[in-house]
Amino acid sequence: MRISTRGRYSLRLMLELARLSDAEAPVPVQELATWTGISRRYLEQLMIPLRRAGLVRGRSGRAGGYALTRDPASIRVGDVLASAIGPVTLVKCVDHEGACARAERCECRLVWTLLNDRVRDVLDEYSLADLADPGWRSRMQAELQRRRAARASKNRGRA
Repeated sequence: MRISTRGRYSLRLMLELARLSDAEAPVPVQELATWTGISRRYLEQLMIPLRRAGLVRGRSGRAGGYALTRDPASIRVGDVLASAIGPVTLVKCVDHEGACARAERCECRLVWTLLNDRVRDVLDEYSLADLADPGWRSRMQAELQRRRAARASKNRGRA
């Protein structure tokens, strides 16, 4: 599974809004483009579904720009991706049983459903506030190293 450029850039954009915005003044589009490295034109396109989902609001004019509609701690990574690219579904039959004639008796579908649920759990576990917190990044890097070392050790034990 791959998260599209639209999904990745939307998350990057929302993370910068979480870092830069406050309730009083929206972040100007040009400033967002500079901070994210996303062209102004594409940034405007990314904002359309984010606005429809109620995650951002825009203000036009001289003091215009974009701001989050809610506290960054209440906006989950899964919210951003779902608004940008739709629901995260690894295999079509997970959400649409009718997509496959074998869905009711397919043993593999159980694995796809478990995997899909775990991906969604991770996406819904973390918020924009988490991603914006430098301490969170350090803790997650340490956790990933610990998990990889445990997996490597487990795999060596199987050989």
